[in-house]
Amino acid sequence: MKFSRFVYHLISVGMAAIVLLGILGACATTQNTPAALTPTPPQRATLPPLPKCLASTSAPRCYSPQQIRQAYQIQPLLDTGITGKGRTIVLIEVANSPTLNMDVHLYDQIFGLKDPKITTFIAYQTPPGSDFIASEETTLDVEIAHALAPDAAIDLVMVDVSHSKSWDDYTLNILGGMKYAVNQNLGDVIEQVFGTGEDCVDAAYLQEEHQILQEAQARHITVLASTGDAGAAVLHCPNGPQAPRSSTLPFTRGVSLPASDPLVTAVGGSSLNATVKTGDYIGETTWNDHRPGTLSFAYSTGGGFSTLFPRPAYQQGVTGTGTMRGIPDVAFDADPFTGIPIVYSPKGKTMITPVGGTSVCAPVWAAIVALADQFANKRLGFLNDALYRIGQSGSYAQAFHDVTTGNNTVTIQNQGKQASMISGYNAGPGWDAVTGLGTPNVASLVHLLAQEVNS
Repeated sequence: MKFSRFVYHLISVGMAAIVLLGILGACATTQNTPAALTPTPPQRATLPPLPKCLASTSAPRCYSPQQIRQAYQIQPLLDTGITGKGRTIVLIEVANSPTLNMDVHLYDQIFGLKDPKITTFIAYQTPPGSDFIASEETTLDVEIAHALAPDAAIDLVMVDVSHSKSWDDYTLNILGGMKYAVNQNLGDVIEQVFGTGEDCVDAAYLQEEHQILQEAQARHITVLASTGDAGAAVLHCPNGPQAPRSSTLPFTRGVSLPASDPLVTAVGGSSLNATVKTGDYIGETTWNDHRPGTLSFAYSTGGGFSTLFPRPAYQQGVTGTGTMRGIPDVAFDADPFTGIPIVYSPKGKTMITPVGGTSVCAPVWAAIVALADQFANKRLGFLNDALYRIGQSGSYAQAFHDVTTGNNTVTIQNQGKQASMISGYNAGPGWDAVTGLGTPNVASLVHLLAQEVNS
């Protein structure tokens, strides 16, 4: 994981690389305006064996798209034709993956999917580069969202951050990607996995961000953001957002933007236990791979309470909340030791590797929104009001798996100083500041969301 002021919420468990020969398949197009996709027929190729973790009963484990669909009850929707058809998922990305077409096509071959329609938009006329970590994030987002909403179209909004001199420039550029997606009305749901500490932006940024989110709400566009992978810790900007990008920033207790904005649905992480053969759900706990030591061993779901935003109306009366906005709102499997394999080709070598982090959870929830929108035959838009009404109703147990164990306490070593523990929050019955309302029972939740939004 790359820890800068904007954190790439990405963790991958090292697996044996599988080198593949000439897999060709065009499933993406790069445009400044929408364009229909005409795929080039892919060449046939021998598929590699599936990762051994798919058949493991102990860590490291991983789950195929079919197992995930079963565990979270997505398959019943797919079986009735609710596949995301007619809906578009928008992914905000900061790096191009030169092998994306090939990787997605191979992923689809392995797991029995058809290639998606992918359209790429350049937010500032300058295409980004192919940073190693960030381009893996792009591939992850596409493959995970596509696996669970297989007929949804995918729009990539690419943002070039290579010329950002300060952290303020960096955050504003990424925010510009969301603004572009909203103003162009590109899709039904926007997802991003980048986050920064609340004290790392200024008032102008907050005003701009909130205006963009208000416009998204007015257009009935759902906006999702990951809560981060550093547990209760968040990047801290003691000297303000104008610090050069080359500077190293410390961590402190807190939550990240844009997830903490009340107009965003914030997505945290859990650790899934499901049966090996079928993927039947057994249970979950809070995702926390924290080990004493440096930040590289401090992985856990982000969560806590905002210092900027007061408790929104939808969290009024919710047990566990305080006077300020609490996140996450919802969660999904984020543990890299119970991860989801993706196909990715760093430096020309194609591998199948399980990944984790809350960057998995946000595209999953984007897929869920696409399914819900298709079921409702309209954009459901801002979801938090409906989610919390369901959470406070007698239907809560039908819609969510309530994650009641674990915490997001982590140990951080800041800039060579002695490691210190950042105390997190405990999971418990109902909403909590580590897994929110819990993880979805998607078939039931989609029906209930449609009812709530239409009521």
